[in-house]
Amino acid sequence: MHTLPTATERNESPGGTTEILRYPARSLVLLGGIPGAGKSTLLSRLYGLTGTEDHTVHAPDGVRVVDSQASRNRLTPWLRPLPYPAWRWVVHVLHYLRVVAALRTGAPVIVHDTATRRLVRVLLGAYCRLKRVEVHLLLIDVEPATARVGQLVRGRMVTARSFRTHERRWRRLLAASGRGPAAVVPGAASLLLLDRVRAGRLGGIRFHARPAPVHGPAMRVLTCPAVYSAAMLAPL
Repeated sequence: MHTLPTATERNESPGGTTEILRYPARSLVLLGGIPGAGKSTLLSRLYGLTGTEDHTVHAPDGVRVVDSQASRNRLTPWLRPLPYPAWRWVVHVLHYLRVVAALRTGAPVIVHDTATRRLVRVLLGAYCRLKRVEVHLLLIDVEPATARVGQLVRGRMVTARSFRTHERRWRRLLAASGRGPAAVVPGAASLLLLDRVRAGRLGGIRFHARPAPVHGPAMRVLTCPAVYSAAMLAPL
């Protein structure tokens, strides 16, 4: 069983049922999946990303969306003459520096990343603990063949060798996720694993302040059946 976000809610609409995920305001949501899993599609639908951005996106609700593609777009005008594998590491460095910069603002952060690099996950978890930021994992799991089609649709194919590496690391990540979110990112508070169908039903990601503690002799615990990791205290 996976630990779920702080809260989820379902909305009925003429187009079908959608889900809204809710997290504490001081959070980083790591949106992970192998290349072609559907991460870019989700961010496009929820935040209007087009894949042409070269900067961290500031959403109207204050969320910072840090997309690795934006870092590549920013560097391309200067490094285009070189083969991409030669400067891919520079893209990664800029991407993670942007993640750190976004976290320092105090705003909630959504990071688009494959999440297949264990060292990066460990360092990200350590930095978030230092800054008292909760890490929540939102992972999209699809079959490799489906991911390959997704790469074709978006027009950004990774090499066969790179894709096999991502696929192998992703299987290890999934195996670790069975032991809980902290086995994937040390200190992570929740993990939600979606297939493409459920990712398509995701209607929004919301961040909220934690309720102020209520003092008094009589209190009750309210729980949501879909939420296993959190409860809210409210006065009777």
